[in-house]
Amino acid sequence: MRFEDLTRENLWWKFGDRFWNYDRHLKEINSTFIEFKRKPLDLKSGNIYIIRGMRQIGKTTYIKQTIRSLLENGTKADTILYISCDRLSTRKELHNLISNFILQNMEAHTLYLFLDEITYLQDWVLELKNIADGNYINRLVVVATGSNPIKLKEKTERLPGRRVEGNEYYFKPLNFRDFTLQSIDKISEHIEFDEFSDALIGLKDMILKSRIDPDDFNPGAIKKVLPYKEELDWLFAIYILTGGIPLVINNYLIQKYDNKKENIDPHVYETFIRVILGDVTKIKRSETTAKTILKDISIKYSSRYSFTKMQNSLDIPHQTIIEYLELFESSLLIDILYSYDFTKRSARAKANKKIYFANTFVFYSLIALLTGEDGFSASQKIISKNKDILIEGIVANHLIQTKEVPYLQEWKTFLWTYYTKTGKEIDFIYRGDGYLGIEVKYKEEVDVREITRILEVNKNIVLTKNQFEIHDNLIFVPVPVFLIGLDRSKRTL
Repeated sequence: MRFEDLTRENLWWKFGDRFWNYDRHLKEINSTFIEFKRKPLDLKSGNIYIIRGMRQIGKTTYIKQTIRSLLENGTKADTILYISCDRLSTRKELHNLISNFILQNMEAHTLYLFLDEITYLQDWVLELKNIADGNYINRLVVVATGSNPIKLKEKTERLPGRRVEGNEYYFKPLNFRDFTLQSIDKISEHIEFDEFSDALIGLKDMILKSRIDPDDFNPGAIKKVLPYKEELDWLFAIYILTGGIPLVINNYLIQKYDNKKENIDPHVYETFIRVILGDVTKIKRSETTAKTILKDISIKYSSRYSFTKMQNSLDIPHQTIIEYLELFESSLLIDILYSYDFTKRSARAKANKKIYFANTFVFYSLIALLTGEDGFSASQKIISKNKDILIEGIVANHLIQTKEVPYLQEWKTFLWTYYTKTGKEIDFIYRGDGYLGIEVKYKEEVDVREITRILEVNKNIVLTKNQFEIHDNLIFVPVPVFLIGLDRSKRTL
């Protein structure tokens, strides 16, 4: 990379904290409907931070926002280096850029290295090892991102004792709580009906006072938002459509309020189709096989089935199916829920499983890919016909994010599904202080007799369309009222 190319990537060297006026990523968010923000990293010298997440959900923008914050807080512009690693040819090129930067700033107390999309480079982990083992590590803050989570996970496991422990983070689409809290002010400005606008503003205050801990669920914690159920339903409909992805949310809201039409641009769906296929081609897997397996998942979405049954119906070898499912899961496209065995206190490896798409918008994009249909039309049809299973997948993803921590507490250590020999089922078993059973029954009326209750589960929550009732240890709660109270783990940005 030539020096002038590097300068164009590091505009703060010229413009200081005014660089955001000229930086492509920050200019884009300044022209969007909402500038979404994530949790800030507590950056400390001598540490390497790893951020895992799929492409197109805002990692680069997050890095630029972090740099802007550093500059506004007095960090010298020439002590910050940003490198877009997908523009480099070799690891050696990266090594030379970093070495030259350090040599040019020998007197600086702290240097910041932002290595974006580092997984594009072969053997990138060796460069992080060099940095961690080098003489200057105590003066460095290193932030590395990657959009190929399977490579990140594999490689970072080979960095023990290299300043990475405790510094790995997930970067995922916004959950319903974050989406609502960050969008409600801007949306309310565009609501012409005063009563609805005022209600949205009041809702924000109540959300801030309402927080749910699934480890020790207290229904009283959500009573403050119950009067706003109508407003929550309306916001939840936007969330289901957009999947909590900032790029998609902004495109939809601009179409809705500036262009006065309900739509999402086709190019946005195409962007995520390319993300899906890109993860397959990067590791030299068959696109045809990937599409076949993904289509089967979309058909059986939220249903129980085994890998063996999948093998028989698709005529694809069992081991191949497992390899592709592991790829999709590591790439954060799907979540595979295993059935729980209370006797052994562990997952039943050979029992039937449930597979969910980790994000609704990715699901819609996939359907557009498989059918050739317009993405927005496809999403409208899916929501109209299969809203209940979409919501079940959203609940799964939200529960996963409540306390997952890379390596220390992977979500499969606290969340499963469950079914009996007679076919009765509990959608989710969540382990906290005890066992919490969670079922999604998104319909007008739910009868207590429909709910599977077992001795091992201390409390059952039924997520409904409208009902809020308490029967001893059985609680009925409307889905958006429950989700709005869920926070994400400290290691999910």
